[in-house]
Amino acid sequence: MIKKIKYYVSVAATLIRLSIQSRLEYPYMLIGYVLANFIQWVVGFATIKFVVDSFGSLGGWGYESLAFLYGMSVLSHGLSVVLFIQTWYMAYCVVEGDYDMFLLRPMGVLFQFLFDDFNLIGITDIIPGLMVFFYGCAKVHIAMNFTNVFLILFILIGGTLIRGSVWIFCGTLSFWTKNTANFTDMVGALFERVSMYPLTIYPKWVQVLFTFLLPLAWITFYPVKGILGMEGNIVPIPMAVISLGVGVTMFVLSCGFFRIGMHRYESAGS
Repeated sequence: MIKKIKYYVSVAATLIRLSIQSRLEYPYMLIGYVLANFIQWVVGFATIKFVVDSFGSLGGWGYESLAFLYGMSVLSHGLSVVLFIQTWYMAYCVVEGDYDMFLLRPMGVLFQFLFDDFNLIGITDIIPGLMVFFYGCAKVHIAMNFTNVFLILFILIGGTLIRGSVWIFCGTLSFWTKNTANFTDMVGALFERVSMYPLTIYPKWVQVLFTFLLPLAWITFYPVKGILGMEGNIVPIPMAVISLGVGVTMFVLSCGFFRIGMHRYESAGS
């Protein structure tokens, strides 16, 4: 078992190294993405500050807590883009028969697919996320002790897995529909609306939807609420731990759904 894990890790490391080398062939493109993403997220955060300055709060959340929430959201977004952006193009691989190459190799198809094209560009989303995150930490005066560091890591891992799981699910639908571009775009918009703003700004039925049926609120809202010590926790278990559990569960389910979808794969035959 350990030998197999080492083998998979070595293969993943090799694929990541090759992808990074290929991306660095165009350094100015990387610089352009850094600047564009920096402007995008900073402008988004400035918009939130403008709203809070004008109305006092957003869904009962003040500027300081919103800064921390926003930073956590951008960080998990950046990590998910680095690891799972390939899932946006699953439909293309289904139509063009690109999975044939993965099926010929003695490794998991989804594993190969996720690591075949490591998205170095996604790191440009993480940079502004880190800036806003540390700014938010300073604003809410969160202590970087052992407990809080682990809770933050749980939130980031859980949020990243939730985002990636939804993208895998959306991409897997292409085995039946052959095109999921519009659906993927809609989900991307939902991620922004739900993870960057307090869930309390929405009606009760929307809060129930994103808490239990499509648990996007566990990306940032509930775990951030828990780590900041705000009132209204659903259960006595730390919200960050639940977020991680939701992420792992959704990822396992999405991988199972992908395996079902592969049975529908028609290859590249004429």
